[in-house]
Amino acid sequence: MSEVYKKLENIVKEKYISNSIYVRHAYSRNVDPILQGVPDIVIRPKDAQEIAEILKIANIENIPVTPRGGGDCEFGGSKPIGDGGIVLDMKRMNEIIKLDQENLIVTVEAGISWGKLNEYLCHYDLYTGCMGPGSGMTAAVGGSISHHSVGGGGCAKYGACTNQLVSLEVVLPTGEIIETGSQANKYSKFPFNRFGNGPDLAGLFCGDNGIFGVKTKVSLQIFPRPPFAAYKTFQLPRKERVISAKIMNEIRQKGIDVYDVMYMMDLLVRLGSEKGMFPFWENLKKKRGVIFYTIEANSEKELEEKVKQLDEIMLNNKTEELNSEIADGNIARWHYAEQGHWQFYHNLWGVSHCMEPLTAECFSPIDSYPEVLNDIDQWDMEHNEDMQKIFNIAKTRPIAGSGPIVLVDGNNVEITCGFTTIGSYFNGENHEFLKELNLKLWKSLLERVTKHGVQWYMMGDYMSRLMVDMGAYPEHYYNFMKSIKQSLDPKMILSRGKFNFWGK
Repeated sequence: MSEVYKKLENIVKEKYISNSIYVRHAYSRNVDPILQGVPDIVIRPKDAQEIAEILKIANIENIPVTPRGGGDCEFGGSKPIGDGGIVLDMKRMNEIIKLDQENLIVTVEAGISWGKLNEYLCHYDLYTGCMGPGSGMTAAVGGSISHHSVGGGGCAKYGACTNQLVSLEVVLPTGEIIETGSQANKYSKFPFNRFGNGPDLAGLFCGDNGIFGVKTKVSLQIFPRPPFAAYKTFQLPRKERVISAKIMNEIRQKGIDVYDVMYMMDLLVRLGSEKGMFPFWENLKKKRGVIFYTIEANSEKELEEKVKQLDEIMLNNKTEELNSEIADGNIARWHYAEQGHWQFYHNLWGVSHCMEPLTAECFSPIDSYPEVLNDIDQWDMEHNEDMQKIFNIAKTRPIAGSGPIVLVDGNNVEITCGFTTIGSYFNGENHEFLKELNLKLWKSLLERVTKHGVQWYMMGDYMSRLMVDMGAYPEHYYNFMKSIKQSLDPKMILSRGKFNFWGK
């Protein structure tokens, strides 16, 4: 490996490569408490050409390469599967290349965060529409394209961030560099449209979870931020899951243009209030579930009409409006006006001391999510004996449930569900059995949710392989995906092991 290290060092220079044990372990995890893979080398390239050279060496030496954006993903997506290989850290590639105000398109390096990009755009009264994932302060644009990310705000209006994609520059696993969309025509002077010039090859790299290529440059549609907005929060009556789904369906069926609609179940409201996460709900007499909406408009008249339509739906479904100030419980105002969308989305994290959730992030039809949530409750009861084993160590029972249910484009929602747990090393002691137990429980929950017919978007190491292992992919579909992978990456260098695409 020392000769390989020297070759790579010649590409990026000494400052941007490391095989230090401390650095390697810093890159060996994502946000879950159990999956780990320690790379041999961590490297930070500055551009597509350096990445191409790195991948060419990796192919010659048959060394796997794992791209890493912000590292905020679940399911172990941006670290090696097992130990070894190269982690390709994209954080140096974090610049804005061009703002095309006339055509409302921004072109950026793929390692830039949604936070940095939208901070820049706000000075021009612009935004990206979908604000990326809930971890968008640090999540990279390239990684979010790789996941069809949602959750950071604007998802009901704009959908997943890939909906705004115009073109990509991608380094293929063998080192070739291509551009998609309008840039597939070498005479095109700037990105302006994703579709045309033949098949939509950009779509091949959307949601690929980093197996088909390394995104290096991304062009996105951007939008003027409307000058008027309204945001209201409501407490739901009994049967809140069914009622919240009914509300979302009515909003869609009446064609009301909403920016965000989000349902937070009573479990979150109650526990979040008890743990001090939601101080504005501590004085609520009844800790019931809440639903909130945000709308934007270009005139006061347009805003008033939308508010009237939405409030009528809320009133007809027996909700109770909370007062307009954040201190009175109006989380919608905080979420939009104070950019709370990047501060609380994964609010199961840290709800109990030293406990982190093993999660499941997927899309589902609106009508289906109450059944999914009810089944997670049933799953929790069925696994009480195993949960008790975790309680015996942590002195806190694991919590199974869901974070916010977010309305996305069409009649779909995003579900972030899971359960809280602890890692095998806890309070100064190593409990080796916990790793196996956590993996068993996580696998069981993911299989359960999968059988509801949901659509996974963030898949990473664990979920991508589980879909294959449990036979969820039809055989012809999986073989087709595998044939594409073999064509682009014959040695299975890039993100080796995801979807069970292993090298020799």
